[in-house]
Amino acid sequence: MTVLLSMTGCGTKKTGSGGTASEESGAASEENGRDTQAESGSVAAMGRYMESTAPLPEGASVEGRTMTMLTDGRLAYFDAKSGLHLSSDEGKSWIPAEHNEELKKNISQDGYVSGASIAPDGSILLSYLTFEGEGASLKADSLVIRIGVDGNMSEVPANMEDGDYVGKVFAKSESESIALSIRGRVFMADWEKGELEQLFTLPEQPEMVIFVDDRMLCLGNSGVTSYDMVQGITLEKDAVLDEFCREKMGAKLNNSSDSYGGILFPGEDGAIYVAYSGGLYRHVENGNAMEQLIDGSFSSLGDPALGLCGMLRLESGEFLLLTTGDETVRFTYDPDEPTVPEKQLKVFSLVENYTIRQAISIFQKENPDVYINYEYIYGYAYLYGDDSGSAITPQDALKNLNVELMSGNGPDVLLLDDMDADIYVRKGMLADLSDILDEMTGEKKVFENIASAYKEENGTFIIPAAFKLPMICGKKEDVESVKDLATYAQLVEKLRTERPESSITGAFNATQELKQLLLVNSSSLLEDRKLNTQALTELLTQAARIYQADMEGIGKEELEVWGDNKNAWTIGSIATLTAGDMVGIMSGNAEGMLSDMGAVSKVSEDNGYVFDLWPGMDGTGFIPANKLAIAAGSSQTELAKSFVKMMLSTEIQKTNSGVGLPVNTEAFGILSDMDDQISMGSSWKVGGREIYFSYGGPSRASVERLKELAEQADHSLEGNTFLEDIVVQYGVSALNGSMTVETAVREIQQKSAIYLAE
Repeated sequence: MTVLLSMTGCGTKKTGSGGTASEESGAASEENGRDTQAESGSVAAMGRYMESTAPLPEGASVEGRTMTMLTDGRLAYFDAKSGLHLSSDEGKSWIPAEHNEELKKNISQDGYVSGASIAPDGSILLSYLTFEGEGASLKADSLVIRIGVDGNMSEVPANMEDGDYVGKVFAKSESESIALSIRGRVFMADWEKGELEQLFTLPEQPEMVIFVDDRMLCLGNSGVTSYDMVQGITLEKDAVLDEFCREKMGAKLNNSSDSYGGILFPGEDGAIYVAYSGGLYRHVENGNAMEQLIDGSFSSLGDPALGLCGMLRLESGEFLLLTTGDETVRFTYDPDEPTVPEKQLKVFSLVENYTIRQAISIFQKENPDVYINYEYIYGYAYLYGDDSGSAITPQDALKNLNVELMSGNGPDVLLLDDMDADIYVRKGMLADLSDILDEMTGEKKVFENIASAYKEENGTFIIPAAFKLPMICGKKEDVESVKDLATYAQLVEKLRTERPESSITGAFNATQELKQLLLVNSSSLLEDRKLNTQALTELLTQAARIYQADMEGIGKEELEVWGDNKNAWTIGSIATLTAGDMVGIMSGNAEGMLSDMGAVSKVSEDNGYVFDLWPGMDGTGFIPANKLAIAAGSSQTELAKSFVKMMLSTEIQKTNSGVGLPVNTEAFGILSDMDDQISMGSSWKVGGREIYFSYGGPSRASVERLKELAEQADHSLEGNTFLEDIVVQYGVSALNGSMTVETAVREIQQKSAIYLAE
C-alpha cells in the first residue's frame, strides 16, 4: 500500500473552480507515536487546504446530526431538535424546510434518535430508541422511521429476539433504506411489509455505509466490506482501502452514536474519500495508493474535541465537514500556502495525550504558519496497561530524550507526566516559566496553590495544567477517623467486622491494593532522592493489614469479574461499586468532573455520605497532571510559551478530558455546571445480582465542596513513577505473604539504588 501526501511540484491541475490537486506527490507516512511530514528540499512545496467556518442552523443539536446533497443541488442538514434545513449556497446560510415544523412534531421527544440519514429527495430516515424500566429491567425499543417530503411517516419494528436492535440507518433513496444492528446485522427495510430483511452479517456493527452505484461499502473495525445490492452478494474487498481503514481507524470506531470515528464518502471519477483524525485521503477504487489531501494534525479533522458527523465534496472542488461543533468547516485549496508550514514546534510526551491533541488542532488553526510535530512513545492504550504499541521501554525512551535535549535537538515543549521531572529541573534542561505563572496567578485565572506546585526560589520550570485530588468518601464518622495510613488500616479492619462480605476498599488483588495506597503515600518514600526505608516499611506493613482485611470477604464471583484489574480505581469507579453495596469506604483520585464527581455526588446524596481529602503518610494534597515544561535549549521559546498558555486557557481546559481536573478556575466552573446536561451509567452482574447505576453531573453543593478541597490542598503528593514500579514489583509479595516486609524493603532498596544515584 502506498500513502501519498498531496503537494504541488512544477504545476497543478484544476479539480474544480475552487480547488486544485497535485500532479506530483511526495511520500508520507504515519508512524506509531510520531506525527511526520515529508521533508522539504531547498524550495518549500506549495499548496494546502485552508479552513473557513460557517454557523449551523439556530438551535442545532448533535442528536441525529447529518447532511447530504440533494438531487436538486441544495445542501440538506438535519438533526433531531432543529429539524431539516436547506442551503442553496453550499452551507453558508440555511433556511428551514417548508414542512420543518410538522417534521419536528413527528419526532417524539420521549426517545432518542441514535442515527439519521437524508435521502436524495429530502425524505428523512431515523433509527429511534425508547427505554423502559430501570436497572436490570431496563429495555430498549427500536424503530426505523421514514418521514417523506410530504410529511407521511412509516415505521418498522427494529428489535430482535436475542436482544439485538438497530442503532444506525442510511438512505440510498427515498425507498431504499439500510439499517445496521449493534451486533453487525445489515438489513434493508421493506416498507410495504413493515419489516426488516436481513442482507448479511458482519463481525461488528459497521461504523457507517456509503453507496457507489449499485454497491454498498460498509466501514467497520474489520475493514471495508463491499456488497452488491442487485445480486445480493458480498464482493472481493478493495485490498488497499481495506488495509488502510483497518490499520488507521480500527480502534477509533463505534465509540459514539452521535459521531463517527471515520468517514467514507464518494467522489468524482470513481474516487473514494476517507476522513478520520489523521486527515483526508483520496483513493481510486482498486488502485494501489491512498493520497493524502489534508493532514489531520493541522486541521479540524484532528481535533479530538470534535466528533465527525459527515463530509462531502462540493461541486467547487472544496470539501465540507460536519462535526459535533457549532459550525461547518470548509476546506479550500490555496496554491500559495506552503504544504507544510515553515515554522515548526516540537512537542513530546511519553504517552499520547488527548488535551495536547486538542491544543495542537486549535493552535494550528489560529496559527496557520506553524506546524506542530507531536511525538510520543505510547498510544492512549498504555494508560490501561497495553504497552504493545512500542518496542522501546520508557527508560530507554527517556534516555534518548535526554540526549536530544542536551544536544539542543530535542522537543520545544514537554509534557512530563509519567516521567521523573526532578531530573530535568536539576540538570538545568528546562526554561523558566515564571512569567507565565505570574500572569496566570496575578489575574486569578488558576488555582494558585496547584499551578505553583513547582515554584522554586530560582524559578518555575514546570506548570501543571490539571490535577487529581485524592479523596475519601463514606460515613461522616468513618471519614473523620482517618488521619494517616495507620488509621486508614484501622478503619478497614473495623469495617470488615461490620461487613463480612465483599471488598472494603474496592481492591480485588494485591497489585491494585498497593497502587491504590501509593496514590497518597508515594511522596513519602523519597527524601532528597534517597529512599526512606522507614516510610517504605510503614507502607508495606499497613498495606498488608488492609489487603488481608479486604480479601477476607471477597467471593469467587467478584474475583471473576474484577480480579484481573491491576490498575488503581478512580473514586468515581469505586462509587459505582458502592452503589451496589460492594464497597465499605471510597478512596481514590477524583480526576473527572462528570466521571468521578458526578458519581461521588450521587452516592453521597443517596447515602448521606461526606467526602474529604484522603490523608496519607505525607498528609493531604493534590497530584499534578499535564505537567508542562519548555526545553531550555529551544529555539522557539516564545512560540512554545504561546502553546503552554493555550494549554492553560479556558478554551482547552473546559473540555472534560479525564486526565485531571482543570487548573483553570473558569474552566473548573464551566465543567461543574452540567447537572442536567449529561448522564452516565454502568451495570454489572455478580453472583446472580444485576446492578445498574446512573448519574448526572455533580450537585452544586458537591462542586462547592470540591472547590474548597482543591483550595485546601497545599502541597503535591506526586511520587516517583520509576520507584513506584519497583515498590509494586516486590511489595505485592509482602502483601500476599510470600515475602516478609523486611525482605521486600531490601529488594526495593537494592533495585532502586542505581537509578536514584543518577
